[in-house]
This record gives sequence, structure tokens and C-alpha cells, in this order.
Amino acid sequence: MNDLSFCTDPFASSRSLPSVAEVGFMHNRLDRDTEHRDETSIPTMLAKPDAGFYLFHKDLLLLDAKGDAVQAIFDREAAQSLGADMEGAILLGTDPEEGNAPRLAVKLSDDAEERFEASGDYRLESVRTLGLHGMLPADQLGAIAQARGLLNWHDSHPFCSRCGSKTVVTLGGARRDCPNCSAIHFPRTDPAVIMLILHRDPEGIERCLLAHHTRFSGPMYTTLAGFMEQGETIEAAVRREVLEESGVDVGAVRYMASQPWPFPSSLMIGCYGEALSTEITIDPSELTDARWFTRDEVRVLLERDTNSDLPHTPGRFSIASWLIRSWLNSAD
Repeated sequence: MNDLSFCTDPFASSRSLPSVAEVGFMHNRLDRDTEHRDETSIPTMLAKPDAGFYLFHKDLLLLDAKGDAVQAIFDREAAQSLGADMEGAILLGTDPEEGNAPRLAVKLSDDAEERFEASGDYRLESVRTLGLHGMLPADQLGAIAQARGLLNWHDSHPFCSRCGSKTVVTLGGARRDCPNCSAIHFPRTDPAVIMLILHRDPEGIERCLLAHHTRFSGPMYTTLAGFMEQGETIEAAVRREVLEESGVDVGAVRYMASQPWPFPSSLMIGCYGEALSTEITIDPSELTDARWFTRDEVRVLLERDTNSDLPHTPGRFSIASWLIRSWLNSAD
């Protein structure tokens, strides 16, 4: 069921695959070294003079905007002066390109938004905005995605799901343990499939299935996507989601690439799928429209800006765009 001979093979030549450099959150150079952590890891890393901190207020990251380019990493003195809660610091890892300097994530005090709102030296930005506008180096965005996901998990899982007792942070933030019943809890990642469905008609013309989702305010057309369910394979999830949302039957499925998506902690699993049927029946609770597009039609959509009032595709920040461009390039 994984033979994609029905369409031009995107793997036919290495040059056909577009670079993933612009795909957000995929690049994280930190060495997490989780297996060697213990209860001393955070105090030890906090004490190092080259420790760097990402400072968060809710889902917003604090940036130093005093220079020509914004900076997201603060030293300990600056972090403390800006209201960082060092007792809640979470270890992300060490940076091998900066002499193994520790990198940690810390929450700011509750009044951070009010304090920095009128400041010209600092500003708070959403993680999504940072990625969409390329405001920081790609490998920092990966670490920031890691930080946001971890902080969100710790905020939302302070109690043991088995006995209800307060849990404690262990392994530098990579786990929470229950002192009452000895249960251990790990940060959750929610896998979701995101897929470009392809079809070749009897004349040999290939088309892809793109849809406009109900959550979109603008006329963007993109791939289908959905969360995986328990006990479900990637292939089965692709087939189920496409059938539920568009009424199209899917046969062969091929994995292509994945993208961390920290909203709050998903992993987008990018795939191609073979359409066994072409009639579309949309789920109106999920989609407002779905259509088959030829390569020439998709190229027109790609040429338009993501702020256009005309139908367009997602920006290069998303794995959806990468899947679409990979398919286009495979015919060149």
C-alpha cells in the first residue's frame, strides 16, 4: 500500500526536494542529554556563567530590541533583572556551537506584559509571529518551540493523574514525578498527520487536493490534516482524516518529513497519499471548500502573497508548503 508509482516520485532526484531551511521549528542544535540528567542538573546549569535564558510570558517570548537585530537569549543577570522566575527554570540542553553553554527556559512575572508594553528596549512576541517573519535564526526557533512546549506542559500538568498529588520536576524538567504514588509523567507530544493527496487521471494529468479550512479568515488553500488516534498507524490516520473531511478514499501513503508545531505541543507528520476516488464531499464543520488543482493552478497560488485577497497557499514556514512545493518540483 506504499507504492507511489501513481504519481511522479518526489524522491526521483535530490534536487527535486526544496530546502527545509525555511520550514519553522525543524532545526534545534541543542544537546538535550536527558539520559544523563539528575536532581543537580538545573542548579548546576543555573550557576554556569555562560548560561542563556529564553524568557516567556504565557505564550509570548521576550526579545531584546535595543540593537539592529532582536535577541532572544539573556544572561542570568539580565534575566533576573527582567523578572525571571529562576525557581521554575527548565533545562533545554547545551549549545555545542557556543562551548556547550546551557540554555534554559524561564517564565516571567505576571506583570511582564504591562511592564514591557510601552518599552522601546524590549518587546513580547508570539512564537508563531517569530517563525512566520523569520525574526530569529532557524536553530533558535527549534529551541524556542521546545521551550514553549515544555513550559506549557509543566503549567498544565502540576498534579499526578493517578492519585492527584502535587508532582515535582525531575531530570531538569524532562519529567515530573509523584512523591506520593511514585508515578512518573513525561511531557506529551500530540502527533498529527498532514497530507497532500494526489491523483493521476487517465490522461496522465496529476492533481492535488487542497482545501480551505473553516478556521481561516483569508482565502488560503492548503493540505488536509488531523490528529492521530490511539492505536492508529500513520497510514490509517491519513486515510481516516481525508475520508472524514473530504469524502475521498486514499490508498498508498508515504511519509516525507515532520515538523514540530508548538501550539501547544504537536508533531506534524507530513505525507503523500494516493487518491482512489475523486468525488469530494466536505465536512462543513472542518472545511468550507476543497478542490483538485493541477500543477499549473498551484503555481499561480504559490506566486501570490500570503496576505493576498485571492486564493493562495501557506507560507514557506509550514510543512504544508514544503509538501506542495516538493510535488511541484518533482515534475521539473
